[in-house]
Amino acid sequence: DGALVQHQKSLKINIRVLGCEHANVATDYNNIGNVYVRQGDHENALLQHHKSLEIGIRVFGCDSAEAAMLYNNIGTFYEKQGDYANALRQYHKSLEIQVRVYGQKHPLVADSYHNIGIVYRMQGRGEEALDQYTKSLEIRIRVYGQDHPRVA
Repeated sequence: DGALVQHQKSLKINIRVLGCEHANVATDYNNIGNVYVRQGDHENALLQHHKSLEIGIRVFGCDSAEAAMLYNNIGTFYEKQGDYANALRQYHKSLEIQVRVYGQKHPLVADSYHNIGIVYRMQGRGEEALDQYTKSLEIRIRVYGQDHPRVA
């Protein structure tokens, strides 16, 4: 896969030029993990995503927007694997950080509620899913207005 080769080249260059503890290195690991997800190589995907998270936490801090995004990415990985318990753990970590960073009424917070709702729905927990979808929709209406595509 050409994308994998390019991301691996970027990783090698960034490590050589910037060192192992740099935001660009975390991004490279995340991008490599995303390629592995697309290829169906789930073991390597998860390994790369965890490397990205570890560096991201050291570089940005455990309560950073970047850490929240990385937890969300790992949650999405678990969700796609049908590992809903781990997906929920990651999504909840992401949500907690996002609320601290952005406040309760932010589009990324709405996205997290929506993601949690999806997992609850997949688990057959309809009422809990509806509660999460409602929270997400209320935020989106407040942020975007009633007639925005993100509300539809």
